[in-house]
Amino acid sequence: MFCSAVGGLRLPGPQTISEAAPKLLSIPIIHTFREEIFLTSELLKQWEFMSMSQKVSPSRRDFLKTSGVLATSLALAGTTARNVHAAGSDEIRLALIGCGGRGNGAIRDRLAVKDNAKVVAVADAFEWSAKNAAKGLREDEEHKSKIDISDDNIFHGLEAYKKATDLLRPGIDQVVIANPPGFRPVQYRYAVEKGVHVFMEKPCCTDALGYKTLVEANEIADKKNLKVCVGLQRRHDPGYREWIAKIHDGLIGDVSYTRVFWNGGGIWCRSRDPGEGELHYQVKNWYHFVYLCGDNINEQHIHNIDVGLWMHGKGDDKCHPVSANAQGGRQNRAASDAVMRSAPPFSDREAWDKWYQEKKNDCGRYGQAWDHFFVEFTFADGSRMFSQCRHVPNCWNCVGQSINGTKGYGQSELGPTFLKDFAGNELFKTNANSGQFRLEHVHHNEAIREDEPMNNGWYAAMSSMTTVLGREAAFSGKIVTWDDLVNKGKVYMPKDGFSSFDETPPVLPDADGFYEGSVAKPGQYNPFVS
Repeated sequence: MFCSAVGGLRLPGPQTISEAAPKLLSIPIIHTFREEIFLTSELLKQWEFMSMSQKVSPSRRDFLKTSGVLATSLALAGTTARNVHAAGSDEIRLALIGCGGRGNGAIRDRLAVKDNAKVVAVADAFEWSAKNAAKGLREDEEHKSKIDISDDNIFHGLEAYKKATDLLRPGIDQVVIANPPGFRPVQYRYAVEKGVHVFMEKPCCTDALGYKTLVEANEIADKKNLKVCVGLQRRHDPGYREWIAKIHDGLIGDVSYTRVFWNGGGIWCRSRDPGEGELHYQVKNWYHFVYLCGDNINEQHIHNIDVGLWMHGKGDDKCHPVSANAQGGRQNRAASDAVMRSAPPFSDREAWDKWYQEKKNDCGRYGQAWDHFFVEFTFADGSRMFSQCRHVPNCWNCVGQSINGTKGYGQSELGPTFLKDFAGNELFKTNANSGQFRLEHVHHNEAIREDEPMNNGWYAAMSSMTTVLGREAAFSGKIVTWDDLVNKGKVYMPKDGFSSFDETPPVLPDADGFYEGSVAKPGQYNPFVS
């Protein structure tokens, strides 16, 4: 049903985007961040009739459910609901955990949903980041009426997430988790144990232990009827949903193999401050440490791998490969051999800091992360998914997915999204990859207010662990099975995270202050607990 793809609204009318398109006043159907969906007066009249015919229950749960239908509908129309909410009675309080770029983007996408919600707290590992986020939200002209953050509710530190989550009411309020991936399993588990709804960014773990924590948290969320949304936003795109549905319906036969890509030029890397503590520096520069980030196959390429699992899964949110073999490496090192050899011992920190201030422009990619991977994943039915990702400048860049079935083939994001038979006849074509960042919050809000089932945590756990499987196969140079890695995979992130920057991280710098010695070497690296 078209309307369930765009916000899950229970409306009569067209069944597909193609059939619905003539009834919309604007194409494409969904625009970018600050633009809105325009709906025909016919559809608006249908919504008006639906809202007038709703029977409102005196209970809080039913009131949230009923009023949420119209609130979400009008959110998509770019208007606010009027004379529907009793003052403050259906308000959802929001807490943001992780105030970096994605956290600031996610909370604004959530606030763009035209419902009764307020941000009441922010939390980040770093004080400056939490304060900047609060200041930016308070001054945001578009959303400041939805901001109610007191100075006492701006939290910082490695356990700040607990203070922010503790302010929320069980079964009603929502946390937005966007801290580095290594922290997410623990923070997710804490949130569902407290009984609050969760929006969580991807990926959701960096190792097998984190995956098992996710599974436990998902089970808790299901038992408590909590609504969990994960930032794998392609799952919420109407075009993607139609394309995947056609694949699952067998339009191009059974899946033979898929190919998924995220090849790009590089990623940010932050320099070290004089005298900066080790864990403080690593959390600040989290993308370049495997226990915090999971490497780029996990942090970024998970989007495409998730679409791959979606294609292979035939509706099973717990679909995953059974094994992987892979290769990759680290083409771009921290600096040239000559520069690194010139460094004084890191143990003489004062001398090293002075040297580094002079040489830091000659240094590049710190940390231990690889910059390219190629993986072959095998599924239980014998089908394959071929995955490639890269962070190397001046190379072929590509982000997208393709599929080959027994009767045809197709692609998404690599130009038009289509399915064709082997004679080249077009079987299906649609627009995809638009409005996703906002739609995921529209769908989540509707699930909360209408008490509809929603736990994206299951497919997000499978996609996150699949990327870990590919990484560990590449790091080791061996064929690694899913079951072996889940049961005895190497532990990267401490089970309960960290409570203080004074703690010792699991990775320490080499004598020269860099981390090349901890970079995984195929043939030597052991992916399992010894």
